[in-house]
Amino acid sequence: MAEMSMQFMRVPIKGNAVVVAFDMCSSSDIIEELTLSGALKHLENFLTTLKRYLASAQKKVVYDPYKFTGDGWILLFPENTDGKALFNFLQELCTFFQKEFRLQILQHLGTPPTITGITFGIEMGPLVSMTMYSQWEYIGRALNVACRLQGAIKDKDSSPAYKALLSNAVFNKYFASVTKHVKVFKVRRKLRNIRGGADFHCKKIHLLKAI
Repeated sequence: MAEMSMQFMRVPIKGNAVVVAFDMCSSSDIIEELTLSGALKHLENFLTTLKRYLASAQKKVVYDPYKFTGDGWILLFPENTDGKALFNFLQELCTFFQKEFRLQILQHLGTPPTITGITFGIEMGPLVSMTMYSQWEYIGRALNVACRLQGAIKDKDSSPAYKALLSNAVFNKYFASVTKHVKVFKVRRKLRNIRGGADFHCKKIHLLKAI
């Protein structure tokens, strides 16, 4: 793979955006296990592999790799992103993660966690851009909601890996016509500091079966 393809391309986002937040399941347990065995380097190598994959995926679908969160990323997609392209991106990311986690991490865990994989939260809405320390930064409700949705997948779900929680607005606009062959459920979650804790109606999509 050419060096250029390994580097993220920052994409300025103006106005509305689709926010995709994803995290690694059981990351605290994995970090502790690898640290105690002196094998934390394997996690660094795995995250580097994942970063390079995400950079390469920018050739298929345009997005801004906004922020690395330590065990995942927040990605911003332009409002005019094609729903099928976005859905394919999510499925292909899950497939890649599953394969590489088995190869690079699972074999180094003496006590593997019960749940492994990644989970997603997706929301859409207006973002305001600003510059801070010479970097593009964004503020907006969609960022907060996407992160809350991602964190809420495990609520009432003992097997959250490779699933996404997304607002009804996102589902209707981007995924309703491309998810006919995957499991989609109507669910409700209470999102911290969102709508005063009232029930948030959303959709849960199964992207892959967990390993």
